[in-house]
Amino acid sequence: MSSSGTDHLGICNIYAQDSWHMESFIIGNKEGLLELKNAIDEALNSKIGEAELFPSDFEGYTTYVALVEDEEKFAKLCMPYTNEQGVGKEEYSIHPIDVIKELKK
Repeated sequence: MSSSGTDHLGICNIYAQDSWHMESFIIGNKEGLLELKNAIDEALNSKIGEAELFPSDFEGYTTYVALVEDEEKFAKLCMPYTNEQGVGKEEYSIHPIDVIKELKK
């Protein structure tokens, strides 16, 4: 797909950290970054926001943004690292989707 055919799509690649102290990256076109910004603004106002984005292979996905102010819940969230064995496997660990489901009630 040519760039002129993607001008209206919110292109945004979100790269998680491999492990602690590693960088994470968000790379997108203007539309994608604005869509993500709007989801962040929405979460700041109503605790949850959604962005419909496309990575560079044009397979659409939803990014959820949640405002969590409960320090205990935050401490129980599973770690976001992609290269760690057993991340989120702790018995008490809370998966991000559980936060989203709770906020959507």
